[in-house]
Amino acid sequence: MSASSINYLLVSALEMETPGLEHFAPIVFTGIGKVNAAIQLYQGIQQHQPDIVINYGTAGSVGHHTGLLKVDTFVQRDMDVRPLGVPRGVTPFTEEKLPEAKGIVLGTGDSFVTDKETQLDGLEVELDLIDMEAFALNEVCKHHNVEFHSYKYVTDSTDSDSSDHWQENVSKGAELFAEMLLEQYGKSKLLR
Repeated sequence: MSASSINYLLVSALEMETPGLEHFAPIVFTGIGKVNAAIQLYQGIQQHQPDIVINYGTAGSVGHHTGLLKVDTFVQRDMDVRPLGVPRGVTPFTEEKLPEAKGIVLGTGDSFVTDKETQLDGLEVELDLIDMEAFALNEVCKHHNVEFHSYKYVTDSTDSDSSDHWQENVSKGAELFAEMLLEQYGKSKLLR
């Protein structure tokens, strides 16, 4: 598929993460968290009927990653029903299993991580990044049978200074993401 023929939709949690990106494709802003992300993207897919959904947002690094990264594996890091004998990250009473960690592994949860040792304790998949929406976005795309790509700009190191670093860096990755969009996807045909 050539870049000029792609019907893609952008999805991001916050407008402050995406300065200038409205020139590439329609953007669905979800707000923070998995529930908001799922509801807003579900409606966005119904409205725009994209071939691809491209998520752009910020993330904290669990290791030493920096810059703009494409996510390969998604984990729901805050699903924790270990007392029922289910591994952390797996929804009980489903066919779900922990994914095999391939490439960049992102853990999504409804908490801002400032202490990775405590807040990620018991998770049996090694994470590279953490965020608060992408797992849910990926699940919505699976439900609609729409291809999903996710790119994250690392703003912080999931430590006690994370909130300050996130606020300082929240909009800094948009230019890098815009360059990548132009090179790999072009402008969406959904932009009218």
